[in-house]
Amino acid sequence: MALLALAVAVIWSVRRPPIYEATASVLVSPVATPSGRGPAGQELNMRDEQQVARSLPVARIVDERFGSSATPDQLLRHVTVEVSGGSRILRITYADPVPSTARTGADAFATAYLAYRKDAVAAQVQSLVANLTREIADLTAKKQAQDAVLAPEREATPSERDAALTLREAYGRQIADLQQQRRALQDASVDPGSMLQPARLPGRSLRSSQLNMGLGLAVGLLLGAAMALVYDRVDRRLRGRDDLAELLDRPVLAPIPPLTSWRRPFGRRRRTQGLVMLEQPNSPGAEAYRTLRTRVLFLASRLQVASIMVTSAGPAEGKSTVAANLALALAEAERDVLLVSADLRQPRLHQFFALPNQSGLPDVLTDELLRDGEVSASAMEDRIAGELWSVTKYLWVIVSRPAPPEVAAQLGSDAMRRLLEAQRKSFDFIILDCPPALAAADALALAPLVDAVLVVADSGSTNRSAVARLREQLEQVGGRVLGAVLNRDRSSPGAYQYEA
Repeated sequence: MALLALAVAVIWSVRRPPIYEATASVLVSPVATPSGRGPAGQELNMRDEQQVARSLPVARIVDERFGSSATPDQLLRHVTVEVSGGSRILRITYADPVPSTARTGADAFATAYLAYRKDAVAAQVQSLVANLTREIADLTAKKQAQDAVLAPEREATPSERDAALTLREAYGRQIADLQQQRRALQDASVDPGSMLQPARLPGRSLRSSQLNMGLGLAVGLLLGAAMALVYDRVDRRLRGRDDLAELLDRPVLAPIPPLTSWRRPFGRRRRTQGLVMLEQPNSPGAEAYRTLRTRVLFLASRLQVASIMVTSAGPAEGKSTVAANLALALAEAERDVLLVSADLRQPRLHQFFALPNQSGLPDVLTDELLRDGEVSASAMEDRIAGELWSVTKYLWVIVSRPAPPEVAAQLGSDAMRRLLEAQRKSFDFIILDCPPALAAADALALAPLVDAVLVVADSGSTNRSAVARLREQLEQVGGRVLGAVLNRDRSSPGAYQYEA
């Protein structure tokens, strides 16, 4: 990159003619009308004046007065305008291959700017005078109307004469005030500013070949180093199963291949995100979930695990799909499974099984019966049984509806703990679909109440640093990570394909 940038700088310097720059300084004077009315009385804004000095109207004045062969748009390409610190000084610079043209251009733009500013302020003053004249005419007409009321032939009542006298005096005072403002505006002198320092003839080019080559080499070195750093750091996605296992310090129990796609009308494609264990039981995806089931059963028997929380670092990583298909795989092995939709913010499990979700887990957690520590086990079982949906022979589901934050915060409450303890006696496994741990605090509150945590990561989108933060936060709350699932893994496309 350094050599390439150096070569470009050399070629550019050889082919580009030398450029000379000349600068004229202009002191901008604030213009205020005696009446303080209108735009001419506004506070001076040097940023606006900087834009005016490099505007198309000013370039047109340069073109008309100084007979330039270039168009106004072409002239503006040579001009830069800067403000010296917080002062009222504009530095107008003109660049050109000919030194004398650079000096003439800088002085021409400075003079044109002062002329344009003087004309603009004068036009504003004339507009104010015209407005005052119209106001005076309107008030004069109103005053004459009151004079007509006071005429002897009108024979007005005393109250009408008093009102007319009052209005005539008020109109007279307003007319006098406006006439005074108009005279002040007409007598005001407009001083747009002055040329503080004319441009000087530049003696040498400010863009030498040596400078260009030096800058090119420096830019090339910096660009090469930046590209190397970006190449090493910018792609923070997971780099396969081993990377995920190292970041979590737990094994990857199974990689799940991308689910198959089917074609919709008009050629559009949609990725299937449903229950592959039911819809495609002989597919590679279903076999991957059976592998996950085998390893979960093995670890559960060794570690005495019954309740498993399925979560991920961020959203859209497939945790709900993994939770539902894992529950179906365990039920296929004739294990009694309770699948709980514990994502109270964006529940999805009811969509997989086409179940209504008018009530569910939020209603159970807020029920006074479950929150009462003295309630009998049978009463608690009866209350929970009302929320159970049987979807297969060995699988039951507790759905959820979107709940406000104060209800979602109860995932770590005593009511949730009593719910899990009550269901351990009836089911071999309790699978809980939880919200992303880094996106909501609900999963971290629930982690200490379950036996293990199953982390789902997407091979194409999960951030490595997010996985590291997830592990750290789970360790801080006492959550025990059982293992991980690498979802949408494309590293071994034929691993789960076997034909007789």
